[in-house]
Amino acid sequence: MLLLGRIVAALLSGALLAQSLGLNPFWPLAWIAPIPLLIAAMGASRVGAFAYGALAGAVSMALMLSYFMELGGPASVAIITLSRALMWGGFALAVRSAAKHLPDWAGVFVFPALFAGVETLIAAVSPHGSAGAIAYSQMDFVYLIQVAALGGAPAITFVLALLASMIAYLVVKRAFVAALMPLALVGGALAFGLWRVPPTMSGERVNAMLLAGDQFAGVPADWQAVWAGYTPLIERAADQDFRIVLLPEKIARFDPDERGAAIVRLEEIARRRDLLLVVGVDDDTGEGRFNRAFAFGANETESYDKRHMIPGFESHFAIGQRDLTVERDGIQFGVAICKDMDFPNLARRYAGVTAMLVPAWDFGRDAWLHSRMAMLRGVENGYAIVRSARDGALTVSDAYGQVTAEAPSGPLTAYNVAIPREAPGPTLYARFGDVFGWAMLALAIGLIGWSFWRRRRLGQGG
Repeated sequence: MLLLGRIVAALLSGALLAQSLGLNPFWPLAWIAPIPLLIAAMGASRVGAFAYGALAGAVSMALMLSYFMELGGPASVAIITLSRALMWGGFALAVRSAAKHLPDWAGVFVFPALFAGVETLIAAVSPHGSAGAIAYSQMDFVYLIQVAALGGAPAITFVLALLASMIAYLVVKRAFVAALMPLALVGGALAFGLWRVPPTMSGERVNAMLLAGDQFAGVPADWQAVWAGYTPLIERAADQDFRIVLLPEKIARFDPDERGAAIVRLEEIARRRDLLLVVGVDDDTGEGRFNRAFAFGANETESYDKRHMIPGFESHFAIGQRDLTVERDGIQFGVAICKDMDFPNLARRYAGVTAMLVPAWDFGRDAWLHSRMAMLRGVENGYAIVRSARDGALTVSDAYGQVTAEAPSGPLTAYNVAIPREAPGPTLYARFGDVFGWAMLALAIGLIGWSFWRRRRLGQGG
């Protein structure tokens, strides 16, 4: 392949990755996105392979630049772009070395193992959790995402990357025998999904109402005005026999002097109307400030404090320390707030509940992606997701990632939904966590080390 052809291949992969890693991905593109780059990297020089990968990684940021600029500014954009470039440069270099020095049956696994392993590492150490994982591009392909019940989001990434690596090996090296195992694994993953997803969305359900009021800018200090807007909708929900009502994150600020009166008002309506009422607020207790979700029940009030804040935006909040589960009509619910559901380790702590109730606040254009990140936590752990977001979407998904209800938020939006009364329960991933992802990282390191050893032992250049 000529130099110009390799550059074009890298640009093509970068463009396809940009769409796959964007806010509204088209899932089939993620399957083919890495292929041109992998083909270009095989047979290239070491410097060339890294450069092609870095180019693809940098271009993959194209559709997210303005979004990241809005969230974190120029410094954040520069750091993320550089990180993407280095990551994909490393991927391409590893693929090039494996293709040159390893048997094809082993080399074909380097890219998928490394990709899945690196995403596992990022999810474990990043302040943004698993955000940015290519697995989320597949949320509309319900049969593939079921592998997350076995190995989490990295299992989805592995299957995607394995098919791309197999095709690259077939094109460049005619490695037909080496393609047999990858083909069997990809086919097995899809067959598992077909087996796991019920043919119809059936079973008993409980009615609930999701509310969102986008007309309130920021976090209003006048909680009484906010409550005056929401109260008639809550009363209407109770009149219609909806016993679960979920409001978004930080609908108002409670200051130390008035928080007691605000809480009493919320408790009164929940007890009088026999509701489970979950409300997200900015709660300043005088001893600390918390991004808090109150769960007001007919008999008691409990609270949950958000544990994963948006860097910069929420640095003034104290970090929450405990999980919260509540029961209503024999159904066990978990409670978490917005960004908490970007973190697989936190979401796994709730395995065993029937559904998660998630107050949220999005950034408008990221409504689809951020809601789907939460939905994948449900697939990983075997529970439904019920999410009400300001400037986002009101969504319900079952434990298989199937969207059962969805509507955009708006000025005082009220959305009637039905929540499954049963869930399949803790999955293999819920029990064993990121064993698969860490195993893939170890496999990738082992294969890369083997390629270096073979190069030195055989005296091969490059």
